[in-house]
Amino acid sequence: MKEKEKLIIDSALKFFAQKGYSSTSVQEIANDCGISKGAFYLYFKSKDSLLYTILRYYYEELIIAFEEIDKKIIPPREKLTEQMTFMFEHSLKHRDLIIMQTREQAIPLNDSIKELLLQMQATIQQNTLKRIYDIYGEASKKYLLDLLILQDGFIQSYLKTLLINQISIPIPKLSNYLLKRLDSIFFDLKETDEDPLVSDNFLNQLIRKPKINFMENNIQVILDTLHSIRKKMETSSNKEELEISLDILTEEINSPEPRIPIIKGMLSNLSEHLESREEQKIIADYYKIL
Repeated sequence: MKEKEKLIIDSALKFFAQKGYSSTSVQEIANDCGISKGAFYLYFKSKDSLLYTILRYYYEELIIAFEEIDKKIIPPREKLTEQMTFMFEHSLKHRDLIIMQTREQAIPLNDSIKELLLQMQATIQQNTLKRIYDIYGEASKKYLLDLLILQDGFIQSYLKTLLINQISIPIPKLSNYLLKRLDSIFFDLKETDEDPLVSDNFLNQLIRKPKINFMENNIQVILDTLHSIRKKMETSSNKEELEISLDILTEEINSPEPRIPIIKGMLSNLSEHLESREEQKIIADYYKIL
């Protein structure tokens, strides 16, 4: 990751945690980084694209850690304890991102971000299910989903205590404590032979690991096109003039209800830039502008 990209990500996370994703503008992030809005778009095609990059980086760190834990020749209990410890420490490391997700549940997500979040959730759930089964064996099979849900509830509640309330708890001690609570629940269920609340018929519904389309959705094609125009205008003599029109065009396309007259007007301003004529046509065709 380039140094400037990391600077933008750190700034964005700070604002997302303080103000929320929807209330943070690209201009604020650019100002905080000491760059122009045009320079921001050289690194990220949109605010959604920035969020996607952040989430994907977070997810890839999880995957690597889980794979490393899985390779270790240690008892299943230690693997689950290490996994929980990593998840807590990872969340503390990315505190601003977790706070943003906790405080703002209604982030306007494109298809790729939704799928990435689903895959992150599925990966954690599948790893936890495997660990629980490995610890308690065949006797735990009918209670697996209940145990998974209870375990997830424990983790989320204590995570809130660590991040929002900022109460200090030694993480390894916390992980061991939660696993002992899971022991108590499982052995009580086993002893009483109580029926599970959630049967394994819901397993596929609860854990869905989708294939991610890294190209995002149709709007992303247009954002890619804008990114291409911006790169081509780097050597233009009237670059600053053109960038103003391109910034307005980018904001309009990113808005929930793009206004066609404004898009048409900004494309007209860009028409003198012959090098990007093909990209301008792609945008005009998408919005059915004659």
